[in-house]
This record gives sequence, C-alpha cells and structure tokens, in this order.
Amino acid sequence: NVAGQTKHNFHYNLWEMEKGGAKTRYQWNMDAIRTLKQIESENRLATPEEQKTLSKFVGWGGLSQAFDENNAGWSKEYAELKDLLSDEEYSAARATVNNAFYTSPEIAMCMNSALVQFGFRGGNVLEPSMGIGNFFGSMPETMHEAKLYGVELDSITGRIAKQLYPKADITVAGFETTDRRDFYDLAIGNVPFGQYQVRDKAYDKLNFSIHNYFFAKALDQVRPGGVVAFVTSRYTMDAKDST
Repeated sequence: NVAGQTKHNFHYNLWEMEKGGAKTRYQWNMDAIRTLKQIESENRLATPEEQKTLSKFVGWGGLSQAFDENNAGWSKEYAELKDLLSDEEYSAARATVNNAFYTSPEIAMCMNSALVQFGFRGGNVLEPSMGIGNFFGSMPETMHEAKLYGVELDSITGRIAKQLYPKADITVAGFETTDRRDFYDLAIGNVPFGQYQVRDKAYDKLNFSIHNYFFAKALDQVRPGGVVAFVTSRYTMDAKDST
C-alpha cells in the first residue's frame, strides 16, 4: 500500500462511456496526463474518482494534429501539449500517432465474454501492448481473480495503466524486453499493426512484421492449452504462404 491506500483495479461501466470528436478526445488526454502528474508528484495511488479521469485517456492515434506545429486550428493545443510533457515523453507520444488506436471497452468486453463462454475463469493473463488496459477494465466478475500482467511501450500510457490497475504487474517497456515462456493461461488484446519489425534476438530470423511478431511471441509465452485472443485483420488471417 502507498501511504495506507488500498489498491483497487478500475472497471468500466459501459453506460458511462462518452463519445467525442478530436478536440474533446484531446481534452480527455490532457486531463488524464495532468491528473497522472499530480498523483505522481504526491507519490500516491489514484483515487477512484481520479481513475475515472485517467480511464478517458484515448492515446494519440488519430490525433496527430496536436503534434503539427503548422496546423493553425491546433496551435493552442500544440503549445499546451509541448509544455505539459517532458521532451522524452513528447517524442515518445508523437511516435505513437500511427498505431495507438485503443480497443473500445465494448469490444474488449465482448472478447472477454467469449472467453468466459469457452470456460476461461482465471490464471495468469497477459495484455501486451496494453495501452491503458481496456481489456483488464472490461473483465467480467468471473475473471476478477485472474493475475494480470501488462506490457506498454509508451511511458505516459504505461504509467496511467499502473494507476488504473495497481494490482497488476505492468512493465513499461517494449514487448521484446519481456520473456516468460509457457507462463500465461491467456494473452489478450489488440497488438500494433504495421509493415515494420521489432528487434528481438529470439525472433529476428523469422522476419515478422510487428503484428505477427506479437502473435508468435505471445504463443510462446502462453502455456500449452492456453489461449491467445487478439484483434486481428486480414493481414494475419489470409497470410498466403505455407509457413
């Protein structure tokens, strides 16, 4: 416990989910980051109320305008964001605009419900490339005893995840830095997609694009008989060669 605080993992209520345009989503992100920095400066855990604010962080996928100094309609936001983040946090955040599209809690909830119907009840659960952890926050009661492990590359996003899921074991680093073979009962999530590769000695020779790398590594980390449940696209489903 941090200063006697009890640890509570966050849980989404679908009826409270709001929708918003780009400027609204930008505002949610800023409120979440300010809240995170406040909590960290006071060296404590988020309150349930603060967790609600943090849970609205939607990442920077689809908000590249906020990083464009030549976009007149976003000049105020551009300056504000640059001021709020450290240089390191800023360049890390800017690097996420192409693939930080978080899975909506509605979809995460459906996937979790499907797992319950498959008979999954708990055990060790991995969410690699977790964003702020929408799959964790969408787990039904029956899965609440699961031991949660998450990995997130982006610093701000990973730190928000730690505040939302203080009972989980969350690594803020790339998936390539982790190695737990045959350990998880379930790997769940929405991995990054793109025609680029991640350097990871054990997998380099396979020349996998980033999404297939996540699939391959997750399969190795899940124990025999475990489940990998990832959002994917036709680029995995119809990969045409015999391997």
